[in-house]
Amino acid sequence: TKMEDRDLSDYAMTAFFKQKYDTALDVAKFGLSKNPRHAAFNRLAFFNSTELKKWDDALMYADALFNKSDSAKFSYYDYTYYGNALSGAKQHEKAIEMYQKALQQEDMDNKAKRAGVIKQLSDAYKAQEDFPNAIKNYEEYLNTVEKASANDIAALAQLHLQHANKKNTPEEQAECFIMADKTYQDLENKFEDATEYATFMRARVNGYMDPDQKKGLAKPYYEKLDQLIGGKENKDATDKARLTESYRYLISYYFVIQDDKENAKQYAQKLLEIDPENEIAKQVMESK
Repeated sequence: TKMEDRDLSDYAMTAFFKQKYDTALDVAKFGLSKNPRHAAFNRLAFFNSTELKKWDDALMYADALFNKSDSAKFSYYDYTYYGNALSGAKQHEKAIEMYQKALQQEDMDNKAKRAGVIKQLSDAYKAQEDFPNAIKNYEEYLNTVEKASANDIAALAQLHLQHANKKNTPEEQAECFIMADKTYQDLENKFEDATEYATFMRARVNGYMDPDQKKGLAKPYYEKLDQLIGGKENKDATDKARLTESYRYLISYYFVIQDDKENAKQYAQKLLEIDPENEIAKQVMESK
């Protein structure tokens, strides 16, 4: 009660930067009880409510900051947080507008800031299931961020797969699957330690494009996965799950499509080594 507005504002800002959002919000609200039109207090109440996922409160304080505060000046940060609060409240159209405004601000002066907002813009389009714009902005994010991670690239492939799920015809889906496949190939080329994951996902994507297995599109990738992890002495749960999927596909391909029981039995034997009670493998091994 003895602190000046500047001291209260500094206290709330320090708590915010230390991620003590409840404390920062309480201090900002105390400041607003003294001066409801104080821009810094409204901003801090807005930011901390957003971090605490109190979306209705965040939007109330955002309105106070933008429309009911004295001498308020706005930065890209304000518009970005407004977009975050609107996204949290499922108001994605308005969130997109705020992210676009953030990108237009003069203080949007470095690639790291810009990349972060572009990614949030992509996420807002994704939430609307507007995958063309989500993909377009995500590709811009990858071109803007200083160093895209393996997870960043994998996320683009997932967007292509989600886009495929919204398509109505196999031809339209195939276009999306091809883009996903290329993205996983790019992932493998850039990150050697992602080879197993990328190979597994390429097998799945090619399987989506060839659901009856007649073209055998997924075959080379499941075979490669067997080569990569089939010989591991210690296989974890992920390895076993991926190999199980690989062997089931290869058993089916050779037994049903190629009528090649010899190769089918080879993969059935491998499947039994990691899953001794697998009924499919047992039936194949017993076939004549």
